[in-house]
Amino acid sequence: MPKTTAPSDPPATANQSDNPSLTENRGVQLQMLREWVHLAPMAMTLVRYPEGTILAANHQIAELLGWTPEQMCGRTTRELGLLVDLQQREQIIQRARAHQEPIAFDLQLSSQSGQLIDVQAWVRYTRQQDQEFLLLSLHDQTDIKRTEEDLRISREKFSLAFRMSPDAVVITDRRSGCLVEVNSSFERLFGWKASEAIGRSAFDLGLWANARDRERLIEGINANSAFQIEAMAQARDGSQTLAEVYGAEFMLNGEPTLLLTVRDISRQRQQEQAIRDSEERLNMALESARQGFWDWQIDSGHYYASARTASLHGLGKEPLNDSIDTVFQSMPLETRRAVHRSYRLVLEATRQPVTFTYQITLPSGATRHLEAIAHLYRDEQNKPIRMVGIVLDISEKVQHEQQIKASEEKFTALFQASMEPCCVVQRDSGKFMEINQSFSETFGWTPEEIIGLPPSALNFWTDPAHVEEISNLLQHQSVIRNYPIRLRHKQGHILQCLCSMRQLQVGIESVVTASILDITAQLKAEAALRTSQDKFSKAFHNSPDAISIVDLNSTLYLEINEGFTRVSGLTANEVVGKSFHDVGIWSTSDQVARLNEIFQRDGRIRNQETFGRHKNGTSLTLSVSVEQFELNGRPCLLTTSRDISELKSAEARIEHMAYHDPLTNLPNRTLLTDRLHQQIPLFKRHNMRGALLFMDLDRFKTINDSLGHAAGDSVLKRVASRLEKAVRAEDTVARLGGDEFVILLSAIEGDLNCAQLDAMALAEKLRALLAEPMLFDGHYLHITPSIGIAIIPDHGEEPVDLLKHADIALYRAKDAGRNAIKIFQPSMLEQANERLRLDTDLRQALESGQFRLHYQPQVDARDGRIIGAEALLRWQHPTLGIQLPNQFIHVLEESGQIVSVGHWVLEQACRVCATLLEDRLASADQFSMAVNISAAQFAQPNFAEGVFSILKQTGVPASMLKLEVTESIVIKDMESTVTRMQLLQQGGVNFAMDDFGTGYSSLTYLKRLPVDVLKIDRSFIHDATRESNDVEIIRAIIAMAQSLKLGIIAEGVEDQQQLDFLTREGCHIYQGYLFSKPVAFAELRQLLQQQKPSLD
Repeated sequence: MPKTTAPSDPPATANQSDNPSLTENRGVQLQMLREWVHLAPMAMTLVRYPEGTILAANHQIAELLGWTPEQMCGRTTRELGLLVDLQQREQIIQRARAHQEPIAFDLQLSSQSGQLIDVQAWVRYTRQQDQEFLLLSLHDQTDIKRTEEDLRISREKFSLAFRMSPDAVVITDRRSGCLVEVNSSFERLFGWKASEAIGRSAFDLGLWANARDRERLIEGINANSAFQIEAMAQARDGSQTLAEVYGAEFMLNGEPTLLLTVRDISRQRQQEQAIRDSEERLNMALESARQGFWDWQIDSGHYYASARTASLHGLGKEPLNDSIDTVFQSMPLETRRAVHRSYRLVLEATRQPVTFTYQITLPSGATRHLEAIAHLYRDEQNKPIRMVGIVLDISEKVQHEQQIKASEEKFTALFQASMEPCCVVQRDSGKFMEINQSFSETFGWTPEEIIGLPPSALNFWTDPAHVEEISNLLQHQSVIRNYPIRLRHKQGHILQCLCSMRQLQVGIESVVTASILDITAQLKAEAALRTSQDKFSKAFHNSPDAISIVDLNSTLYLEINEGFTRVSGLTANEVVGKSFHDVGIWSTSDQVARLNEIFQRDGRIRNQETFGRHKNGTSLTLSVSVEQFELNGRPCLLTTSRDISELKSAEARIEHMAYHDPLTNLPNRTLLTDRLHQQIPLFKRHNMRGALLFMDLDRFKTINDSLGHAAGDSVLKRVASRLEKAVRAEDTVARLGGDEFVILLSAIEGDLNCAQLDAMALAEKLRALLAEPMLFDGHYLHITPSIGIAIIPDHGEEPVDLLKHADIALYRAKDAGRNAIKIFQPSMLEQANERLRLDTDLRQALESGQFRLHYQPQVDARDGRIIGAEALLRWQHPTLGIQLPNQFIHVLEESGQIVSVGHWVLEQACRVCATLLEDRLASADQFSMAVNISAAQFAQPNFAEGVFSILKQTGVPASMLKLEVTESIVIKDMESTVTRMQLLQQGGVNFAMDDFGTGYSSLTYLKRLPVDVLKIDRSFIHDATRESNDVEIIRAIIAMAQSLKLGIIAEGVEDQQQLDFLTREGCHIYQGYLFSKPVAFAELRQLLQQQKPSLD
């Protein structure tokens, strides 16, 4: 650090304390020292040692340290916290005592605000009798320190720019010519390591391929202090590179020094050299690009950019030294985005330094291309702390590359006599001397790869005999024309060529110029043409479509194929030479005019449908395409016609199928909806009405299940036929699917009442018509319909609403006992909504624990004992109370919830059995629990496994479980049903046939079933004492059970007369209100406890 001069001496007081005469004047002398402090032009203070009390301080030192003189005087330096390093205090005293003159110290003091201040302190020691004093003069060194730091950063920036420069940079001692410093780009370009090059001259290293180049550079520098030339640089391995050398002289440590920048421009100059050979005006080398520098302190956000960097980014010509946010805000938006993306790239890169290019937009609107090299520095925690880099304007390079590309095309035209591949080779060695661009494009080699090498080194010739033959020919003639030869491409494939050669004498050297014509593509094209013609001929004659060639001007047929004859029935002899008007394959002249109009408008015809005529007069539907082309120089038309008659018929059939039911050929839902859309506005416009009759067949599923789907389909077709015959032509009969039919009754005159009467009349007519028996496979089938009616437009103005309302009325008819007719009423909609709410509530009932089981005892009339019970489901609705099965079972079945609920019933019933066994209220051999099984539940593939699993979990013997199935379950799929029942029976489970006698009761299928018990339906028991038919049915069922050795239970026994009748006929087991209604489990326990003694 530079030293300041010592302050002038204070009044002579120092070290004179031994003089008696001066001792008396000590007070005066001390006062003189204080005055000296106050009058001094620099910052000064007087301190008493050893306590360090400040006796005097002038305004300069107070201002420097942020105090007032009054605040400082009387206080110690320790109290004020002036010295940052307290150890320096004793060092200052000791050294000051040892010297008579002031001594300089570099100190760091702390101001009142805590700011650190670098100062140079001159300290003078004085002693007055028994007291020691220090007189301190301070000089602020902060600016000097900052200047030194700036100098260090500048040197670091220069070093970074030096090291990171993409060009080779060399610093050379001017006098000795020895290299002082080189960068890594120098090592890459010349192949010399820095340690090998430094201390040696360029001549020693052989860097100049031509010594004259160095002399030119030195002469230029001597004249201008900076100069630039192009020269051949020579690497360590002897390879030479055309380089752009920029030299400048400067003083380094007082010594004249040269700074050289060497840029490899070999590839660029090879192209430029070629241009200069043909155009003398390209004689100026590119100016060496200037580099800009930037430094971003990431933590503080401080950003420095050199003047060159600022200028390159369009931010003025002065350096930038501000926060990065401020700098970025001064940039145009596009420039800011480009720089931001580039810096983000550096921050995310895993390897450093990072080279990148970006494009910016200047305030003028012009664009500039920049290339930068940046290095990111991280701290020990790998946190980015600093990013530095250099930036280079490559806009001229980009523009120049574009100019070079344009000039290459001009040079090629001037350099070559043709666009054919050309080369120049030495006559004796055969080495390539020059090739043109076409040569490179044709054979794959670049000039750098091929010049200086003979063809044999490249394996260029495929047949060495050709080389010898050409050499012999050139000995007797100077020109060879169109010599056929096979040459090898760089990639290895062979090219067929014609080579023309001429011998020339260039100076003393004999050369051969060769012009090569690649005929590989031509030969392939000729072969492809022959193949194409052959393919066209085959495609033309073998196509199934009718193809013809017609002269455009005369409209005469020139040729037709066999497909034309197949489609039209006309032979080539009947067509060729005639116009298409004469041939007359088109149905009408209008068709021809329409096609001609399309052709005139579009210049072609693509897949136009039209009608044609076969030779025999048959009408054809054709898809016609016409293309214009030239045949032997004459304009022609290629016409392709495809017979799509069958396709159109198929489309018509498909369209019919889209709107009609495939089984009955009736309109389907889509067509019905379409007609409703059309007729509803019509009815409203003419103040008319219509009616929608929604019908399904009662118990149609039973026919399907018992007689098979073939019988069901036959019934549906007969029903459709009867319905169509019963309505008017303007009415519509539609089938929506399954056994659902809809009749649209049109154009009813009168008010709503009249419309309802007409609809009811038609409904009654249809019901009577369908009631007539149908004979099928020896069976007379009696069909009854349920019909719902909606009036148009009173019950809806949209098809979906009308169908919905008619469907609701249909369900009301089915609820009324089937074979009924109901007209929609608004109240039905509320009932339907109630049904929906019921379905919604049921979906939560199981999860919410709302289901309950009640149990109806099964009793032996002979001794009055309970021998079993039937589990019956109840629903404890949170607001409606207890709901009986007939109120919700059908909803469970329709929604599919019956499976999960049925599983719960089975599990709960088995748990009750387990409890009864545990409490010794029942025994496994004297008590059974009957559980009703739905068809959907029984059809589950894993039903049997589920039953066995529940029995195992609850510990209930299988013999205690009796599953009650209905005839509908059995007859739906006999084989599968028998297999599943046998599996369960083998596991010990019993079966009862519920509601026996109400369906298709048959001894034949009953014999096949593993059933243990028959249950007589309550409908027969109810009239057993009054209705002779029911009596006979009961007797028949009992007789059937006895003959098959099956048990029998009567359900619904409500009075003693019914029981007496049953016991007389041999049925002793019963259940019903005569003994007990269905009860909760607690009441069942009480009933069983009453007979418990007999179990012990």
